[in-house]
Amino acid sequence: MINVLVDKRIAFESDELAPAGTDIPRSELASRILHLTGQRDTGDLGLLLTDAQGRTIAGNTRFSRELPLGFSSLSWQDRIEGLSSGRVFVRDLHGGMRLAVFAETEPIDNYFSIRKLIYITGFGAIVLVVLVGLLMFRRLIGQRIEAMRTTVESIIDGDLSQRVPIVGDSGEFDQQAAAFNRMLDRIGQLMSEIRNVSNNISHELRTPLARLRNELALLEQRSDAEPVRVELALATAQADDLLGMFGALLRIAEIESGARRAGFRPLDVDVLIAEIADMVRPLAEDGNQHLIIGPCEAGTLVGDRQLLSQLVHNLLENALRHGQEGTTVQICAMRRGDTITLVVTDDGPGIPAEQRSLVLRRFGRIERRGSGYGLGLPLADAIARLHRGTLTLGDAGPEGGLEVSVVLLI
Repeated sequence: MINVLVDKRIAFESDELAPAGTDIPRSELASRILHLTGQRDTGDLGLLLTDAQGRTIAGNTRFSRELPLGFSSLSWQDRIEGLSSGRVFVRDLHGGMRLAVFAETEPIDNYFSIRKLIYITGFGAIVLVVLVGLLMFRRLIGQRIEAMRTTVESIIDGDLSQRVPIVGDSGEFDQQAAAFNRMLDRIGQLMSEIRNVSNNISHELRTPLARLRNELALLEQRSDAEPVRVELALATAQADDLLGMFGALLRIAEIESGARRAGFRPLDVDVLIAEIADMVRPLAEDGNQHLIIGPCEAGTLVGDRQLLSQLVHNLLENALRHGQEGTTVQICAMRRGDTITLVVTDDGPGIPAEQRSLVLRRFGRIERRGSGYGLGLPLADAIARLHRGTLTLGDAGPEGGLEVSVVLLI
């Protein structure tokens, strides 16, 4: 488009200097060219009038090569001062004279290099804006995802009161957070109802059961109860078992609520294991079993000492109670990075892989495992989860046995 406009201009200027079909004297043409080159609005025009031998008659430029008739292009290779690109119109006049008129198509010096710089700068600016936008978007997305992740982790830890923050911009993330919070409200309501039912049943039954147990104990002490004293003692023991079961249910509900986390304090795991093992050792001796304290690496974690003591006690007691005579039970502790792993192994009958999820549920029991209400391992699992840990069951070795691993965060 620029070339067309320039061609029209130089053709017009050439016709103005020497209209077609007229024979203007040489001196008059030279005068017209001198006058035109002196005008400010034609400062970008180049004019050259030559005779039949190619000698210059008038003009403000010189050419390094012979130009063809008609329109053609000029470039920096023509070595015309101040010209990087242009168009020239050459035509023959009377008397063998030749008139050349040219004008720049790139009026800026070093336009091509400048244009390249403009393109590079513009493209770089676009890339920079896109990158900055992506980084800001990533930061925004990261903040919202982090807020949701923090909420989810708190809920996993048992704090169902946590909710995803809402910024208030009514955007997609706010709508997602609002829907997520409504779901949590509903889940929290359902969990609260289930927990209340379980707790209420346990509370309501404990009181009459405790009263019945005391009545049985009083009847057992009467002198006229001799004929049924054995039966009364058995009934009292069964009442004690039921009271223990209700107590365990209430304790699991308390642990799963996360309320005990407020009492976390630093404690030494190796010292705790040694103390509990000494308490359980008489049970092993009564059953002609062996309790071994394996390697226990010194490590300190933050937790509830009473609950962790109960966790270790439950695991050791569970292994000894369900083991046969001569069973060996071993407990050890290993520190790996920011975790401490407690491992309790035995060489007893073990638990089949397909039934391990069953024994981690409340009242989940394997009939052949003997007495109990199936609350020992669920209670230990609840304590592990309260401490942001996990409890898993596995094989102790190729010859059988059970391995219980508890991974706790330091």
